[in-house]
Amino acid sequence: MALASSHNVVMRRIIDSGVQHRRRIGLFVAATAVVGAATLAIALWLGGDLTQSTINGLVIGGTGNLTGWGLPAAKLVMELASVGVIGMLVTCLLLPAPDGEPSPTLRSCRRTAGRLAVVWAVATAVLLVFTWSDVVDQPVTALPFTKLFTTTTAFPDLAPYVSCTLVAVVIAVGVAVVESRRASLILLLLACYNLVPMALQGHASHGTVLKYSLVVHVIAASLWVGGLGGLLLHVRQQPALLAVAVPRFSTFALGCYIAIAATGITAAWVLLGSIPAVWGSRYGVLVMLKGAALIALGILGWWHRRHTVGRMHTGDDGRARRAFVQLAAAEVVIMVVAVALAVALSRTASPDTIVLHGNQ
Repeated sequence: MALASSHNVVMRRIIDSGVQHRRRIGLFVAATAVVGAATLAIALWLGGDLTQSTINGLVIGGTGNLTGWGLPAAKLVMELASVGVIGMLVTCLLLPAPDGEPSPTLRSCRRTAGRLAVVWAVATAVLLVFTWSDVVDQPVTALPFTKLFTTTTAFPDLAPYVSCTLVAVVIAVGVAVVESRRASLILLLLACYNLVPMALQGHASHGTVLKYSLVVHVIAASLWVGGLGGLLLHVRQQPALLAVAVPRFSTFALGCYIAIAATGITAAWVLLGSIPAVWGSRYGVLVMLKGAALIALGILGWWHRRHTVGRMHTGDDGRARRAFVQLAAAEVVIMVVAVALAVALSRTASPDTIVLHGNQ
């Protein structure tokens, strides 16, 4: 009887610990979502998108509030979902290769990746509708949906959105049916490829240098942000796995950070056109805010590499694990802010675009 009672107490503690863990994760995700939504709203206001809609620097205004709010919201959800899918797959590759059956952590990462891939597909389909509304300057309720797939004149830019949606569905199915490490790598490459069609929309039409800079920028940011999120969500309570994954991710993240900084500076230089435009335009203000977020992430990353990574090797330093979780949580929040700023930037006419249209 005493043994059974002791067993019940242990099981109850394990269950309570799991419930508390899920509750903390839920609160963190909810709080981060609120921060991201608030940042997006403020950034859209700073960029002027709440008072007027612009396409390539031209003012339009017949889409209505549903498109005005729905388009950037759908884009933010799509980008965060894609980052999450990539992050879960990166985490699968950072963890030690299983000897036999996949570990519960690997299964959790794949399960989350599958769910987020579905969100990615749905958000892209919704973004298609809002972008169509924006391009033709009509409310969503007035769009001729029966002509969307029957004529190329209804929405000429249909192909990237459809392909992105279908590939996201393929990733969701692939994650559910295949469990090997090689499959995770293939799906990760496919997910990174699926970022390209959306990265080539909007400002990317300004030249080859800008196009490749934005593609590399988006992929590197997704790998970094997503990988950190995966470790924070699924590995943070497992010291032995953290001891293996964190040092691997630290080196990987440094390369991503360098790529993000280099391509971000390149893209900003091309689109701003001059130094005074940095503080003399709405686009420049958003670039400065995003740059500040990148600098903050660099400082946190430096502190992390200097004070926690080396101590994570042993796997038994509780203070190092707590420091990692705290730093990672702060980084994820700042990263979500940066993604929201990037969405607002994609809706803000750059000084270079305005000059080009002003000269016509």
